[in-house]
Amino acid sequence: MALADWSKMVVMASLVAGCALRLPPPEAVELAPVPGVALPYKARVMIFAGQSDLDRNLVIQSSRYQTEETKVKDGRAVVAATRALLAKGFQQVTVDDLSIRPHLIVKVMGKAQWARLDAKMKVGCSLDVWTADGMPLGNFGNRYDSPGATDYTSELDAGYAQCLKVAVDGLLASPALARLAGTGFKEPSGPGVEAYLRSLGPIPAYH
Repeated sequence: MALADWSKMVVMASLVAGCALRLPPPEAVELAPVPGVALPYKARVMIFAGQSDLDRNLVIQSSRYQTEETKVKDGRAVVAATRALLAKGFQQVTVDDLSIRPHLIVKVMGKAQWARLDAKMKVGCSLDVWTADGMPLGNFGNRYDSPGATDYTSELDAGYAQCLKVAVDGLLASPALARLAGTGFKEPSGPGVEAYLRSLGPIPAYH
């Protein structure tokens, strides 16, 4: 039996036996406190995700030289994790829902890697944040590598949450957000909002 095949059997046997690393769900991830601030910020946040982002499936490395597309929705996993963590820091958080008249627009980008050879998850993530009329507040990114084997079919959103914790902590502690909070999150101007939202492109119905 080839070494790669033997390693694959060992890893998969560990997963089946329940020995895989259990990451906490996004709702259980604690954010760092922000000195002098009682979270959540009294602001409305819309996560923007295009239809192609939401429909993106996870691609895994099935062998040393091959990849395969799964049916696991990678795009929806990162959006769900982002919403769960941002909801700890802001009063109202939605996905692709302009009816809340958002103060902030957040575009999330995520990339997950999982290989059958070791079953470890490697995740990259970043948040691009703007006011609703298009003023940039910054980019906040991070990487997370699981210390042990994980199950991508059930742990993907949890892996993203571990990555996003640092990014969201960075946003909440940023001077740019503090300055905006100091204004009381004033309602952005109508024409500016309309122009910026048009620049995002089609906003799908999220469900």
